[in-house]
Amino acid sequence: MTAVENTDALDWLRSLPDASVDAVVTDPPYVIGAVSAGNIGAKSGGWADMMNSALWFSAWYAEAWRVLKDDGCFWTFCNWRSLPVVMRSALDAKMPITSLLVWDKEWIGPGGPKGLRPSYELVALSAKPGFAIPNRGLPDIWRHKTGGHKPNGHPAEKPVGLVERILRESGLDPDALVIDPFTGSGTTGVASANLGLNFRGSEAESQWCDLANRRIDEARLVRQSA
Repeated sequence: MTAVENTDALDWLRSLPDASVDAVVTDPPYVIGAVSAGNIGAKSGGWADMMNSALWFSAWYAEAWRVLKDDGCFWTFCNWRSLPVVMRSALDAKMPITSLLVWDKEWIGPGGPKGLRPSYELVALSAKPGFAIPNRGLPDIWRHKTGGHKPNGHPAEKPVGLVERILRESGLDPDALVIDPFTGSGTTGVASANLGLNFRGSEAESQWCDLANRRIDEARLVRQSA
């Protein structure tokens, strides 16, 4: 079975059975239009634009929450601009955010002259009632070095090692199913394959879908031959 389907994320999530997934780890779009949130007079962007985005977020949040098992977990990447959308969407989807991970990139990204240069991103964790982090000493700030280079060309590509740590710290069983409705270049799928976990995903753009499937297939072959 192909790991990643070339389809719309919301349509794909709606096709999955209730309580069939152990973990969702995804990196959705960071709210297009929020870049102008500081310009109240802008015709695009601003608070109203962000709340419109929240309607779409809450729709796929609710579906992702539906397909999770009672002991499942949901990790979604975000940043300070998209955090209001994430919080509002989770509230509307009746999905509690139980923790907020700060990813210290140990690298200072580009930024304009009026603000501080970004060196972190966020990952919101929503936990089903039966989920628990096995390591009770785990802090909410993780350091994982990255840089401006994207090895597979995707503009929002995340490090495989960081996603592997998310999966490991989630305490998943060996036969667990991980999904990513915004697969992109396939990082969550590769991380899942490296750890021997099952994976399924969707990606609306065919070029990234093809790349993701190639990367995941390669990772699975490497693990099988190890």
